[in-house]
Amino acid sequence: MTANSSSNCIIGERNLCTPNGKIAALLIDMDGTTVVCQPYFDEAVEEFATFMSFIGVTKDVARETLRKVYSGSMPHRGFERERFPEALMETYELLAGNHAVTVPPEDIENVRSILKGIGSAPYFRKPKLFPHCMEVLNRAHDRFMLIAVTVGDYEVQEYKIRQAGLDKLFDYRIITLQEAKDELVEEAMHDLNIDPQYSAFIGNSVRSDGICLKKTNLIYLPLEASLPKATDKFPENTGFTHFNVNNWREAEQRAINRLIRQRDQAIRSLPAAAECAPCKTKRGARTK
Repeated sequence: MTANSSSNCIIGERNLCTPNGKIAALLIDMDGTTVVCQPYFDEAVEEFATFMSFIGVTKDVARETLRKVYSGSMPHRGFERERFPEALMETYELLAGNHAVTVPPEDIENVRSILKGIGSAPYFRKPKLFPHCMEVLNRAHDRFMLIAVTVGDYEVQEYKIRQAGLDKLFDYRIITLQEAKDELVEEAMHDLNIDPQYSAFIGNSVRSDGICLKKTNLIYLPLEASLPKATDKFPENTGFTHFNVNNWREAEQRAINRLIRQRDQAIRSLPAAAECAPCKTKRGARTK
């Protein structure tokens, strides 16, 4: 976790105060939520299927076998950037055996190199932000601490944050190989004095992001499917609000702005003499 901000709830022109003497935060997933991810893997799958078709395996069989080998083993396989290229090689070896494909020994390393190139390509593509993501986060930055909570290889995720231009917006970033993020979110909220009632997690995965509904409000933004399984479901009866939105503008209008309004109304309803412990400002004063 890297820090870029003060622990106070008034930081320059930013007002992060909540009526409970804590700060408000948005904890934000990266892949499939802020930046495009799945299409790059889909392209790699098509390249792999084309390669396999050259040695007598149909594209449909190649795609389906890869799905079973890779997607079927997630998240147990792990999220390091070596895992996808490894899955391509495993699938190749399985299909080569099933279809009696033989490769001269001197060409095996060339095959490995080709598959590694196909499997590594999605990780360092120049990240593309989803429409309106940057403008929404820029506005939210005035009223929330912004924390990236992303699963994947550390260098890859840092690259995406930096190349997407989000490094100056995020106050903290949590980069993990642990798919279920709820424990890390709980730890960060405790350490940073974050108020779960007026904060939210924003993500696209029912399984890895939805579980954070146990710890704070959830803004579910399914811009991409994230290795879904039939057993995936949201926690129930957590006491927090589950916002369903379709794009970043809806996320702002129907979730982020509502959290701000609720927070400001609660602060205005406090006695005028009440004081915020962290920043010493009067709690009943009108907020920005």
